[in-house]
Amino acid sequence: MIESALGPLIRSGCRIERIQLVVCPGAEIATHQSVRTRFGDIRIKPDGYVKKGLSYLIEDPGRKGRGFAWVSGYKAQ
Repeated sequence: MIESALGPLIRSGCRIERIQLVVCPGAEIATHQSVRTRFGDIRIKPDGYVKKGLSYLIEDPGRKGRGFAWVSGYKAQ
């Protein structure tokens, strides 16, 4: 799931070093500092404002058109 969301970000010009995976603090993955993908390591950032079951990738500030992608939990309406 992470790599599916990450691929378009990398292809659009985002650098892997500037991307983090934001997750609920109660998620199992929140106990890790990073996770390896085929594109490289992604930093894990637990965030108390993220509900359980949600996660997203976001690029660090500083680039016009900052990268963002839902990884899980988002359903378009």
